[in-house]
Amino acid sequence: MNSAIDELIPSRHRGRIDIIINGTYWAGAAAGALITIPLINFLPTELGWRLAFAVGVALGLVILLVRRNVPESPRWLFIHGRDQEADTLVEGIEQEVERETGARLDQPDQYLTIRQRHSIGFGTIARTMVRSYPKRTVLGFSLFVGQAFLYNAITFGFAQILETFFGTPSGSTGYYFAVIAVGNLLGPLLLGPLFDTVGRKPMIAGTYRT
Repeated sequence: MNSAIDELIPSRHRGRIDIIINGTYWAGAAAGALITIPLINFLPTELGWRLAFAVGVALGLVILLVRRNVPESPRWLFIHGRDQEADTLVEGIEQEVERETGARLDQPDQYLTIRQRHSIGFGTIARTMVRSYPKRTVLGFSLFVGQAFLYNAITFGFAQILETFFGTPSGSTGYYFAVIAVGNLLGPLLLGPLFDTVGRKPMIAGTYRT
C-alpha cells in the first residue's frame, strides 16, 4: 500500500496520506476487539476463539476482490519487461484525467533510465539500501526494531497483561483494546497534516519519542 501511495500521490500530500491510510488499520483493530466480546462471553470458549479467527479469514478474502480491481504499478510493469501494459495503463489514466478536467496534460520534460529485469533479488535490494541509502536504512531499521520491542510487544500482549497484572476479566479486555485502537486512529487523522506542514523530521522525532 505504501509503495502505491509513494508512486501515485504528489510529494506535498504523500506524508499525510501515508499516515492516515496506515492509521485506518486501527479502525479494523477496534472493530475486531469489539467483535470478540460477544464471541467470548456468549459462546463456549472452544468455539468463540475459533469464530474470532474465522472472522479474520473472511475479511482476508476481501483482498482477493481488491487484487482483481486495483491496477498493477506501471513502474513495476515496466521494470519487469511489460512496457506495453505499462504504457496502456498510463495512457488510460491520462485520458481519464483529461476527460474529467477538460484540460490536456503537459508532456513530461524529465526521464528515468530503468534497467528491465524479470526479478529483483534480495541481494540487489540489500546492496541498494546499504550503498545508496545507508542513513535511511539505519533510521528505518532502528524505528522498526524500536516499534517491535517497545510498542508491539505491549500492544499485541495487551489482553494478557490486563488479565495477569490488573485482574481484568478475559471477556472485557476487548473494550480496553478498542479504546487504544480508537486513540491510534485519531492520532494520524489529527497529526497527519503536520507531517507535510511542520516537516517529517521533527514530527517523526517528536511523535516517536512520545
